[in-house]
Amino acid sequence: MIEDQLRATFERHETLAPPTAPLREAIDRVVVRRRRKRRLTNRLASATLAVVAAVAMPFALRDAVDQPFTGETFLPGGATVADRPLTVAVLGVDNDGGRSYRADTVLLAHVPAGSHTAYLVSLSSDLLVEIPDRGRARLGESFYFGSERHGAGPDLAAGAKLTADTITATTGLRVDATVTVRYSGLRAVTDALGGVEICVERPVTSRHTGRVFPAGCQRLDGKGMVDLLRQRYGLPHGAYDRDANGRAFVRALIGTEIRDPVRLARVAQAASAGIDVAGAGISTPQLLSIAAGVDAVKSVDIGSNFRGVTIGRVSYQRLDPALSTPVFAAIKENRLTEWAEANPQSVR
Repeated sequence: MIEDQLRATFERHETLAPPTAPLREAIDRVVVRRRRKRRLTNRLASATLAVVAAVAMPFALRDAVDQPFTGETFLPGGATVADRPLTVAVLGVDNDGGRSYRADTVLLAHVPAGSHTAYLVSLSSDLLVEIPDRGRARLGESFYFGSERHGAGPDLAAGAKLTADTITATTGLRVDATVTVRYSGLRAVTDALGGVEICVERPVTSRHTGRVFPAGCQRLDGKGMVDLLRQRYGLPHGAYDRDANGRAFVRALIGTEIRDPVRLARVAQAASAGIDVAGAGISTPQLLSIAAGVDAVKSVDIGSNFRGVTIGRVSYQRLDPALSTPVFAAIKENRLTEWAEANPQSVR
């Protein structure tokens, strides 16, 4: 009897309850918006760590670019893709210990037009090149020749420009922007992050401190990271192995997420003191916008066994045309994505 009365009561009031479908859809929309906002926040943090975000902050470096790359500017809430192939030269400059400013690491970061993947290509700093108006030398020395100012501090922008011009003369590739990273800045950014986890393929022993970095993944502070990334002697492929560790660091940096806005600001502030961005045809906010749209970072191998040559008792490295020329052609013709799919053994 009681059950029948309860059932009748529920039936009388059932029509008064609002339909659940619209409420469920509204909840789903809110959840999706929050997830998208969270992903965008993580992407922006990753882009910041990709050494370009600092220049878009209020305390950022000045924008050294006049011509726009696309018709859009960076605004929070969106990311863009390059409307033509974009190539950025990342130059690691060792200014520790009073050393002259030379580019110990030369890394090309290429984003094909319309792509969300960035490809990293290392050029040996010992590469034999013809520096415009300077003659034959190592690639890393082009930064020194461009930046050196007798009786004054180095001109980093001039050093980066001459290095970019040398890269173009050597590879035929247009360099749209340069990012000069001093080791002091790298150390500060790593510490601001609370350390960065990097994975190395083989043990590395520092000739500077004697520290042994084991093979595998490990979290390093700024001092340890700089120590690791400076090592080349004692490694099977010397500078090439050092460059491989540099690429691993860039991948780790881009993959790091920052949820704390205070820490994000500290990272950007640290970067602004040790990172310089310049270019031709792209502004730093637009560069940031494109970096924010990068979902994956892959390394392209153009040969671990460079062809060494000694000239006048000076050792140089030379590119292997069979390995490098197809990659450079694919970058120039905006078909690196297709090349990478056809040559998975050279991409990781």
